[in-house]
Amino acid sequence: MAVDFESFDRFLDEARRGLDALGKEPPPEREPSGGEGTAADGRVSARVSPECRLTSLEVDPRVMRMGSHELCDLVMVAVNAALDDLRANVEARREHVDAAGLARALEGVQDESMRTMNAIVQEIGDLAHRIENRG
Repeated sequence: MAVDFESFDRFLDEARRGLDALGKEPPPEREPSGGEGTAADGRVSARVSPECRLTSLEVDPRVMRMGSHELCDLVMVAVNAALDDLRANVEARREHVDAAGLARALEGVQDESMRTMNAIVQEIGDLAHRIENRG
């Protein structure tokens, strides 16, 4: 049995491309993993970074006329909504990776490499046998 190294190289290249594609995500429509939230019909808005840090807090001047307790409650609602959005973004990214597909691809690479290694070992054995018969 002759070893077809070109086919094996093509198979490995195809497997690498497939594995690379599993890790790719569609282009984000906004900041990749931050979160945004609002309260009071958008009059209070908050943004958080992927590190869970508050990066922006905007308050409509009309909301500033409210009492301090009401204003604090609205800020808390907006910040919590931004953190919930961040959490949802992180979960969506985790779900994007197809672990089962990755495992199948790796299993295919392993199977093909074992077949090729067996063929190489067979070729070496045949070659050694031919050399022994000559001498």
